[in-house]
Amino acid sequence: MATSSPPFTILWSTQGGRAKACARRTARILRENAQIHSSKYKENLPDGYYGCSFDDFGSVDFFKLGSTSTEKRLVIMFVSTTGDAEQCDSIKETWRKLLQKSIPTDQFENVEFALFCLGDRAYGPQAFCAAGRKLAARMMQLSAKPFCDVGYGDDGTPNGGVFADLDVWLETVFLKKIFGNRDKVLADQIERPLPSTQYEVRILSKRKNVDHNLKEWEQDEFKEYYDRFFASNCPATSYHYSSESGKRIIGSEESQISIDSRIGKPLLASVTSNERITSSDWHQDTRHVSLHIESVYKTKQSQTDENIAEIEEHQLPYHAGDIATIIPSNPKSVVSRFISCLPQSIQDVVDDSLEIIAEIDSSTQFKSSFVPWPKRCTLRGLLTYCADICSLPEREDLRALSFYCNPNHPVGIDQRKKLISLSETADAALYGDYIIREKRNWADILFDFDSIKFESEDEGKGSLYVPLTIDHLLMILAPIMPRHFSIASAPSKSEKSYCLRNGRLGFNINLCVAVVKGRTRYGRPHQGLCSTYLSSLRPSSMYNVRVWIRPGSFQKMSIDQSKPILFVGAGTGVAPLRSLIQERLSARKTTTDIPSNILIFGCRKQDKDFYYKCEWEKIKEDGDLRLMTAFSQDQRHKLYVQKVLREADEGAFIAKHVLERGGAIYVAGGAKMARAVKDEILEALAATLGEKTAKALLGKLQRTGQFSVEAWS
Repeated sequence: MATSSPPFTILWSTQGGRAKACARRTARILRENAQIHSSKYKENLPDGYYGCSFDDFGSVDFFKLGSTSTEKRLVIMFVSTTGDAEQCDSIKETWRKLLQKSIPTDQFENVEFALFCLGDRAYGPQAFCAAGRKLAARMMQLSAKPFCDVGYGDDGTPNGGVFADLDVWLETVFLKKIFGNRDKVLADQIERPLPSTQYEVRILSKRKNVDHNLKEWEQDEFKEYYDRFFASNCPATSYHYSSESGKRIIGSEESQISIDSRIGKPLLASVTSNERITSSDWHQDTRHVSLHIESVYKTKQSQTDENIAEIEEHQLPYHAGDIATIIPSNPKSVVSRFISCLPQSIQDVVDDSLEIIAEIDSSTQFKSSFVPWPKRCTLRGLLTYCADICSLPEREDLRALSFYCNPNHPVGIDQRKKLISLSETADAALYGDYIIREKRNWADILFDFDSIKFESEDEGKGSLYVPLTIDHLLMILAPIMPRHFSIASAPSKSEKSYCLRNGRLGFNINLCVAVVKGRTRYGRPHQGLCSTYLSSLRPSSMYNVRVWIRPGSFQKMSIDQSKPILFVGAGTGVAPLRSLIQERLSARKTTTDIPSNILIFGCRKQDKDFYYKCEWEKIKEDGDLRLMTAFSQDQRHKLYVQKVLREADEGAFIAKHVLERGGAIYVAGGAKMARAVKDEILEALAATLGEKTAKALLGKLQRTGQFSVEAWS
């Protein structure tokens, strides 16, 4: 790989990987256009390079972009919005330093930036792409100049979501600014070099005497290397725990950790229970999953009780409303099907012990463009525990696969053209029909485009073809992204936060998981990777569920019972609210005449998917909860939580709760529901205060943590 820097810097912030995928597509299109139009951008653009995340690049190097040269430096940025109009984890450190008042106002006077924002209009106009818009405003405050108009990507755009919007922005704005009003680069104009790879795979040995009771990542031969891979997926904001005291290390205390605060192996958990909490005849399978997470604190068996008391003196293992981040594994059936669609030369070594050598430049600009696969593993193990083969391939993935269609296959050339076509903007509708709506994963694509599997002695000289090898496969595949679940239990619900299970010290968490499963319009079955993985786990003494704990959106909740809190949630959005209510109840000393906890819960049917119904009714009977419900399908006209909120106490509830009682409001669930609830609150407050004052008040409540939303689309 080239070691010199490209003539620009590509940075992204992402929570689920979409901004990174946008950067990858942009880098490839920029390379191809540069071949025709400009030698400046053709140089120093190694195959596979598409930048890195803001925090991987590092705030120090980011600030140097504005001061190391008198020449203008182009920074291409892709910024996603997460949560309630917040910055993603992968930019938080850089963003925190950007907000410092001590930064000179001319810090970025030598920087031009091109910005593409990613968001979802379902969150409302104020929250849509808010993180990107805030970054643009701050960069301009520090003298950076916009290179071109900002682009906006919406999850809800037909036939591709943000990627459809990205292509429009690239063609009509960004590339036009770089190359001028020149003709679009046609597919047959591009001199595409055969794909290269920065990985070298060596076969070490045939494996013998394998312990099939252990997963590959638990086996001594590979454990060290899988640990490093999993650690590379550690959420930037996850907690760390001291092995000496068991103490949860947060905030400024992170300096006590001997390793980078953003890197850490996952905790290991065992399943203690896994129960369905929807009616057996209901179409939605929702699970209540209980996990016992092993503490990193190593205690002697003879000192167990004493050490448990000691560790609890430090602090609780997590906060109410925190989030469990879990790495799932791919189903064996999908892995087997994927392997069966690979060339026979790869299938023959799929269970051999491999060494993976990554020839990757150490420069910060290249750090995140390539996956740090385990250095030692088998291909079957990598496909099971590391590679995201259950995902829907992006258009760039299809384009990359086109090089491996063997032209000696009867339809090899046609299949290559088809893959290239599916990756083009002009065929976005075809991609939407074939991939998105029919939910075809990697194994489906390899099965349909079987010329990739075809091997022959004649390698198709003179054609754009290279045989697929493990080395090249590792360049194409993406890693499994961890999934995030709000914890549905409170750390201080019981007297003992820490406890023993099978002789192992740890703490318990609950999850509320809706299993994603269904069929496409043409009858193709599909399922969610992590929800299916969790639903399949059975109670066991094995500690093999990989999990991190990180802060949620409700960190500022007060346990002061004199301050009432309204909790509004629908479906599995009740999970973090359950945690918060349990925490409030654990701190309660006396029962008041008016319950200080109010829950408005919405679902479809009372007798089908009313999650934790008995629990809520028991708390209500004890006088600790006011419960209001909205069952959308139990009557002729749909009833939703926002309508219940609007009509409560003859329409006076919101104003009384906020203005008279000084109450807080926490909302969790789908983006559309959260937006509707926020609109109801604003409208009710505006009726008393006026629209301008109501918006200012709600903004103040958000800043102080008295109004908080955890929503997803």
